[in-house]
Amino acid sequence: MEDKKLQRVNVFLASSPIYPSIKKQINSLFEEILEHLLLTEENREFEPSFTIWSNKLKEFLSLYGYSFTKTDHLKLVKFYLSILSIENLNYIYVQICFDLLHQLLQLII
Repeated sequence: MEDKKLQRVNVFLASSPIYPSIKKQINSLFEEILEHLLLTEENREFEPSFTIWSNKLKEFLSLYGYSFTKTDHLKLVKFYLSILSIENLNYIYVQICFDLLHQLLQLII
């Protein structure tokens, strides 16, 4: 994790004395979220995993900030855009995608 260039880590967390010890936990949590989201798309299983793991991503962003690389950031944006391209997508999933895209694209603006 030390060799990865993280984007915008939560300021309060980064200045905490326990940050070096929980850095690996943050990375493994993000990898787990990303893995499950990609499996959701691959298997086209939206109920309930898409909602659960998207909510975990929202929680991760609020707690830890953008504690991941630009490459991972782009993967997430592409993931949610690809979900929006599915025909006859339920409104709830569209709303989740737009909410997370809004949150993810705030860093770019």
